[in-house]
Amino acid sequence: MSLFKNTLVVAVGLAAFCISEGAWASRSSVGIMSPRNVVNVDKDYTYGYTYLPGDALDVYETPNRRIGWTVNYDFLDKNLLRPVSVAYVDYVPEVVRVCLSNAHQNLREVNNTVNNLLVARPLDSGTSALRFGINSTIGLLGCIDVAKYIGLERKRMSMDTVLGKWGVDQGAYVVIPGLGIGTYRSYIGSTIDTLYFPFTYFPLWVDGILWGFNAVDSRAATLDQDEVLRNSLDPYGQARDFYLMYQEGLVSGTDATSTVDESDENLEQYMDEIDE
Repeated sequence: MSLFKNTLVVAVGLAAFCISEGAWASRSSVGIMSPRNVVNVDKDYTYGYTYLPGDALDVYETPNRRIGWTVNYDFLDKNLLRPVSVAYVDYVPEVVRVCLSNAHQNLREVNNTVNNLLVARPLDSGTSALRFGINSTIGLLGCIDVAKYIGLERKRMSMDTVLGKWGVDQGAYVVIPGLGIGTYRSYIGSTIDTLYFPFTYFPLWVDGILWGFNAVDSRAATLDQDEVLRNSLDPYGQARDFYLMYQEGLVSGTDATSTVDESDENLEQYMDEIDE
């Protein structure tokens, strides 16, 4: 298992490097020391596609719509994820749901600790480390967010955002059946995040339980926001644009989704849900 994980890390690193190098090469100009190396700098390499936030390209729009979107939202969400989430809200006491959600988020504090260091935010990294220590002990394995009550707010930082801050573009936008929406960069970042402690020590069945719980918990938090997509003329395009603007906002540090009529907290929950 250790060899497999090491190999996966190397593969993910190479993929991120290739995306970054490709983005740099596409933007580079002709060197002044090579006057005979004439290049048409106005050439369009998008092949008719429009650059989306984060320089993403929806190059797989047809299979995304006909396969990924249809499977995920017209079938799985309608017939499985949403009904389970409704039952979760109706039959599981709120105090239990809050406890489970806090415990799951507490595991991510290790990611936040490391990732904040990678973008030169030592104070946020220290806050994340303190939150993990306090909530894992006094907070009963993260069940109670004690750190929040003493002024230590969560400083979320995913590897996806780290790569964006390092200059890696989003890459192609993809909708994968059973997983959800994302981009090349987001899937690379998510893969790296699962290799952090304590996830790297969990057996596959535990990872599966955590993945399933996160899907249900996130979906349950957005049940009252279903009208956002239901009332859209193009739900696929609406979800895509919201997602990419949200991710770009995390990278740039600006509110790229300010035109959406929701509070920041609810919008973040909504974007986390459609990112599953």
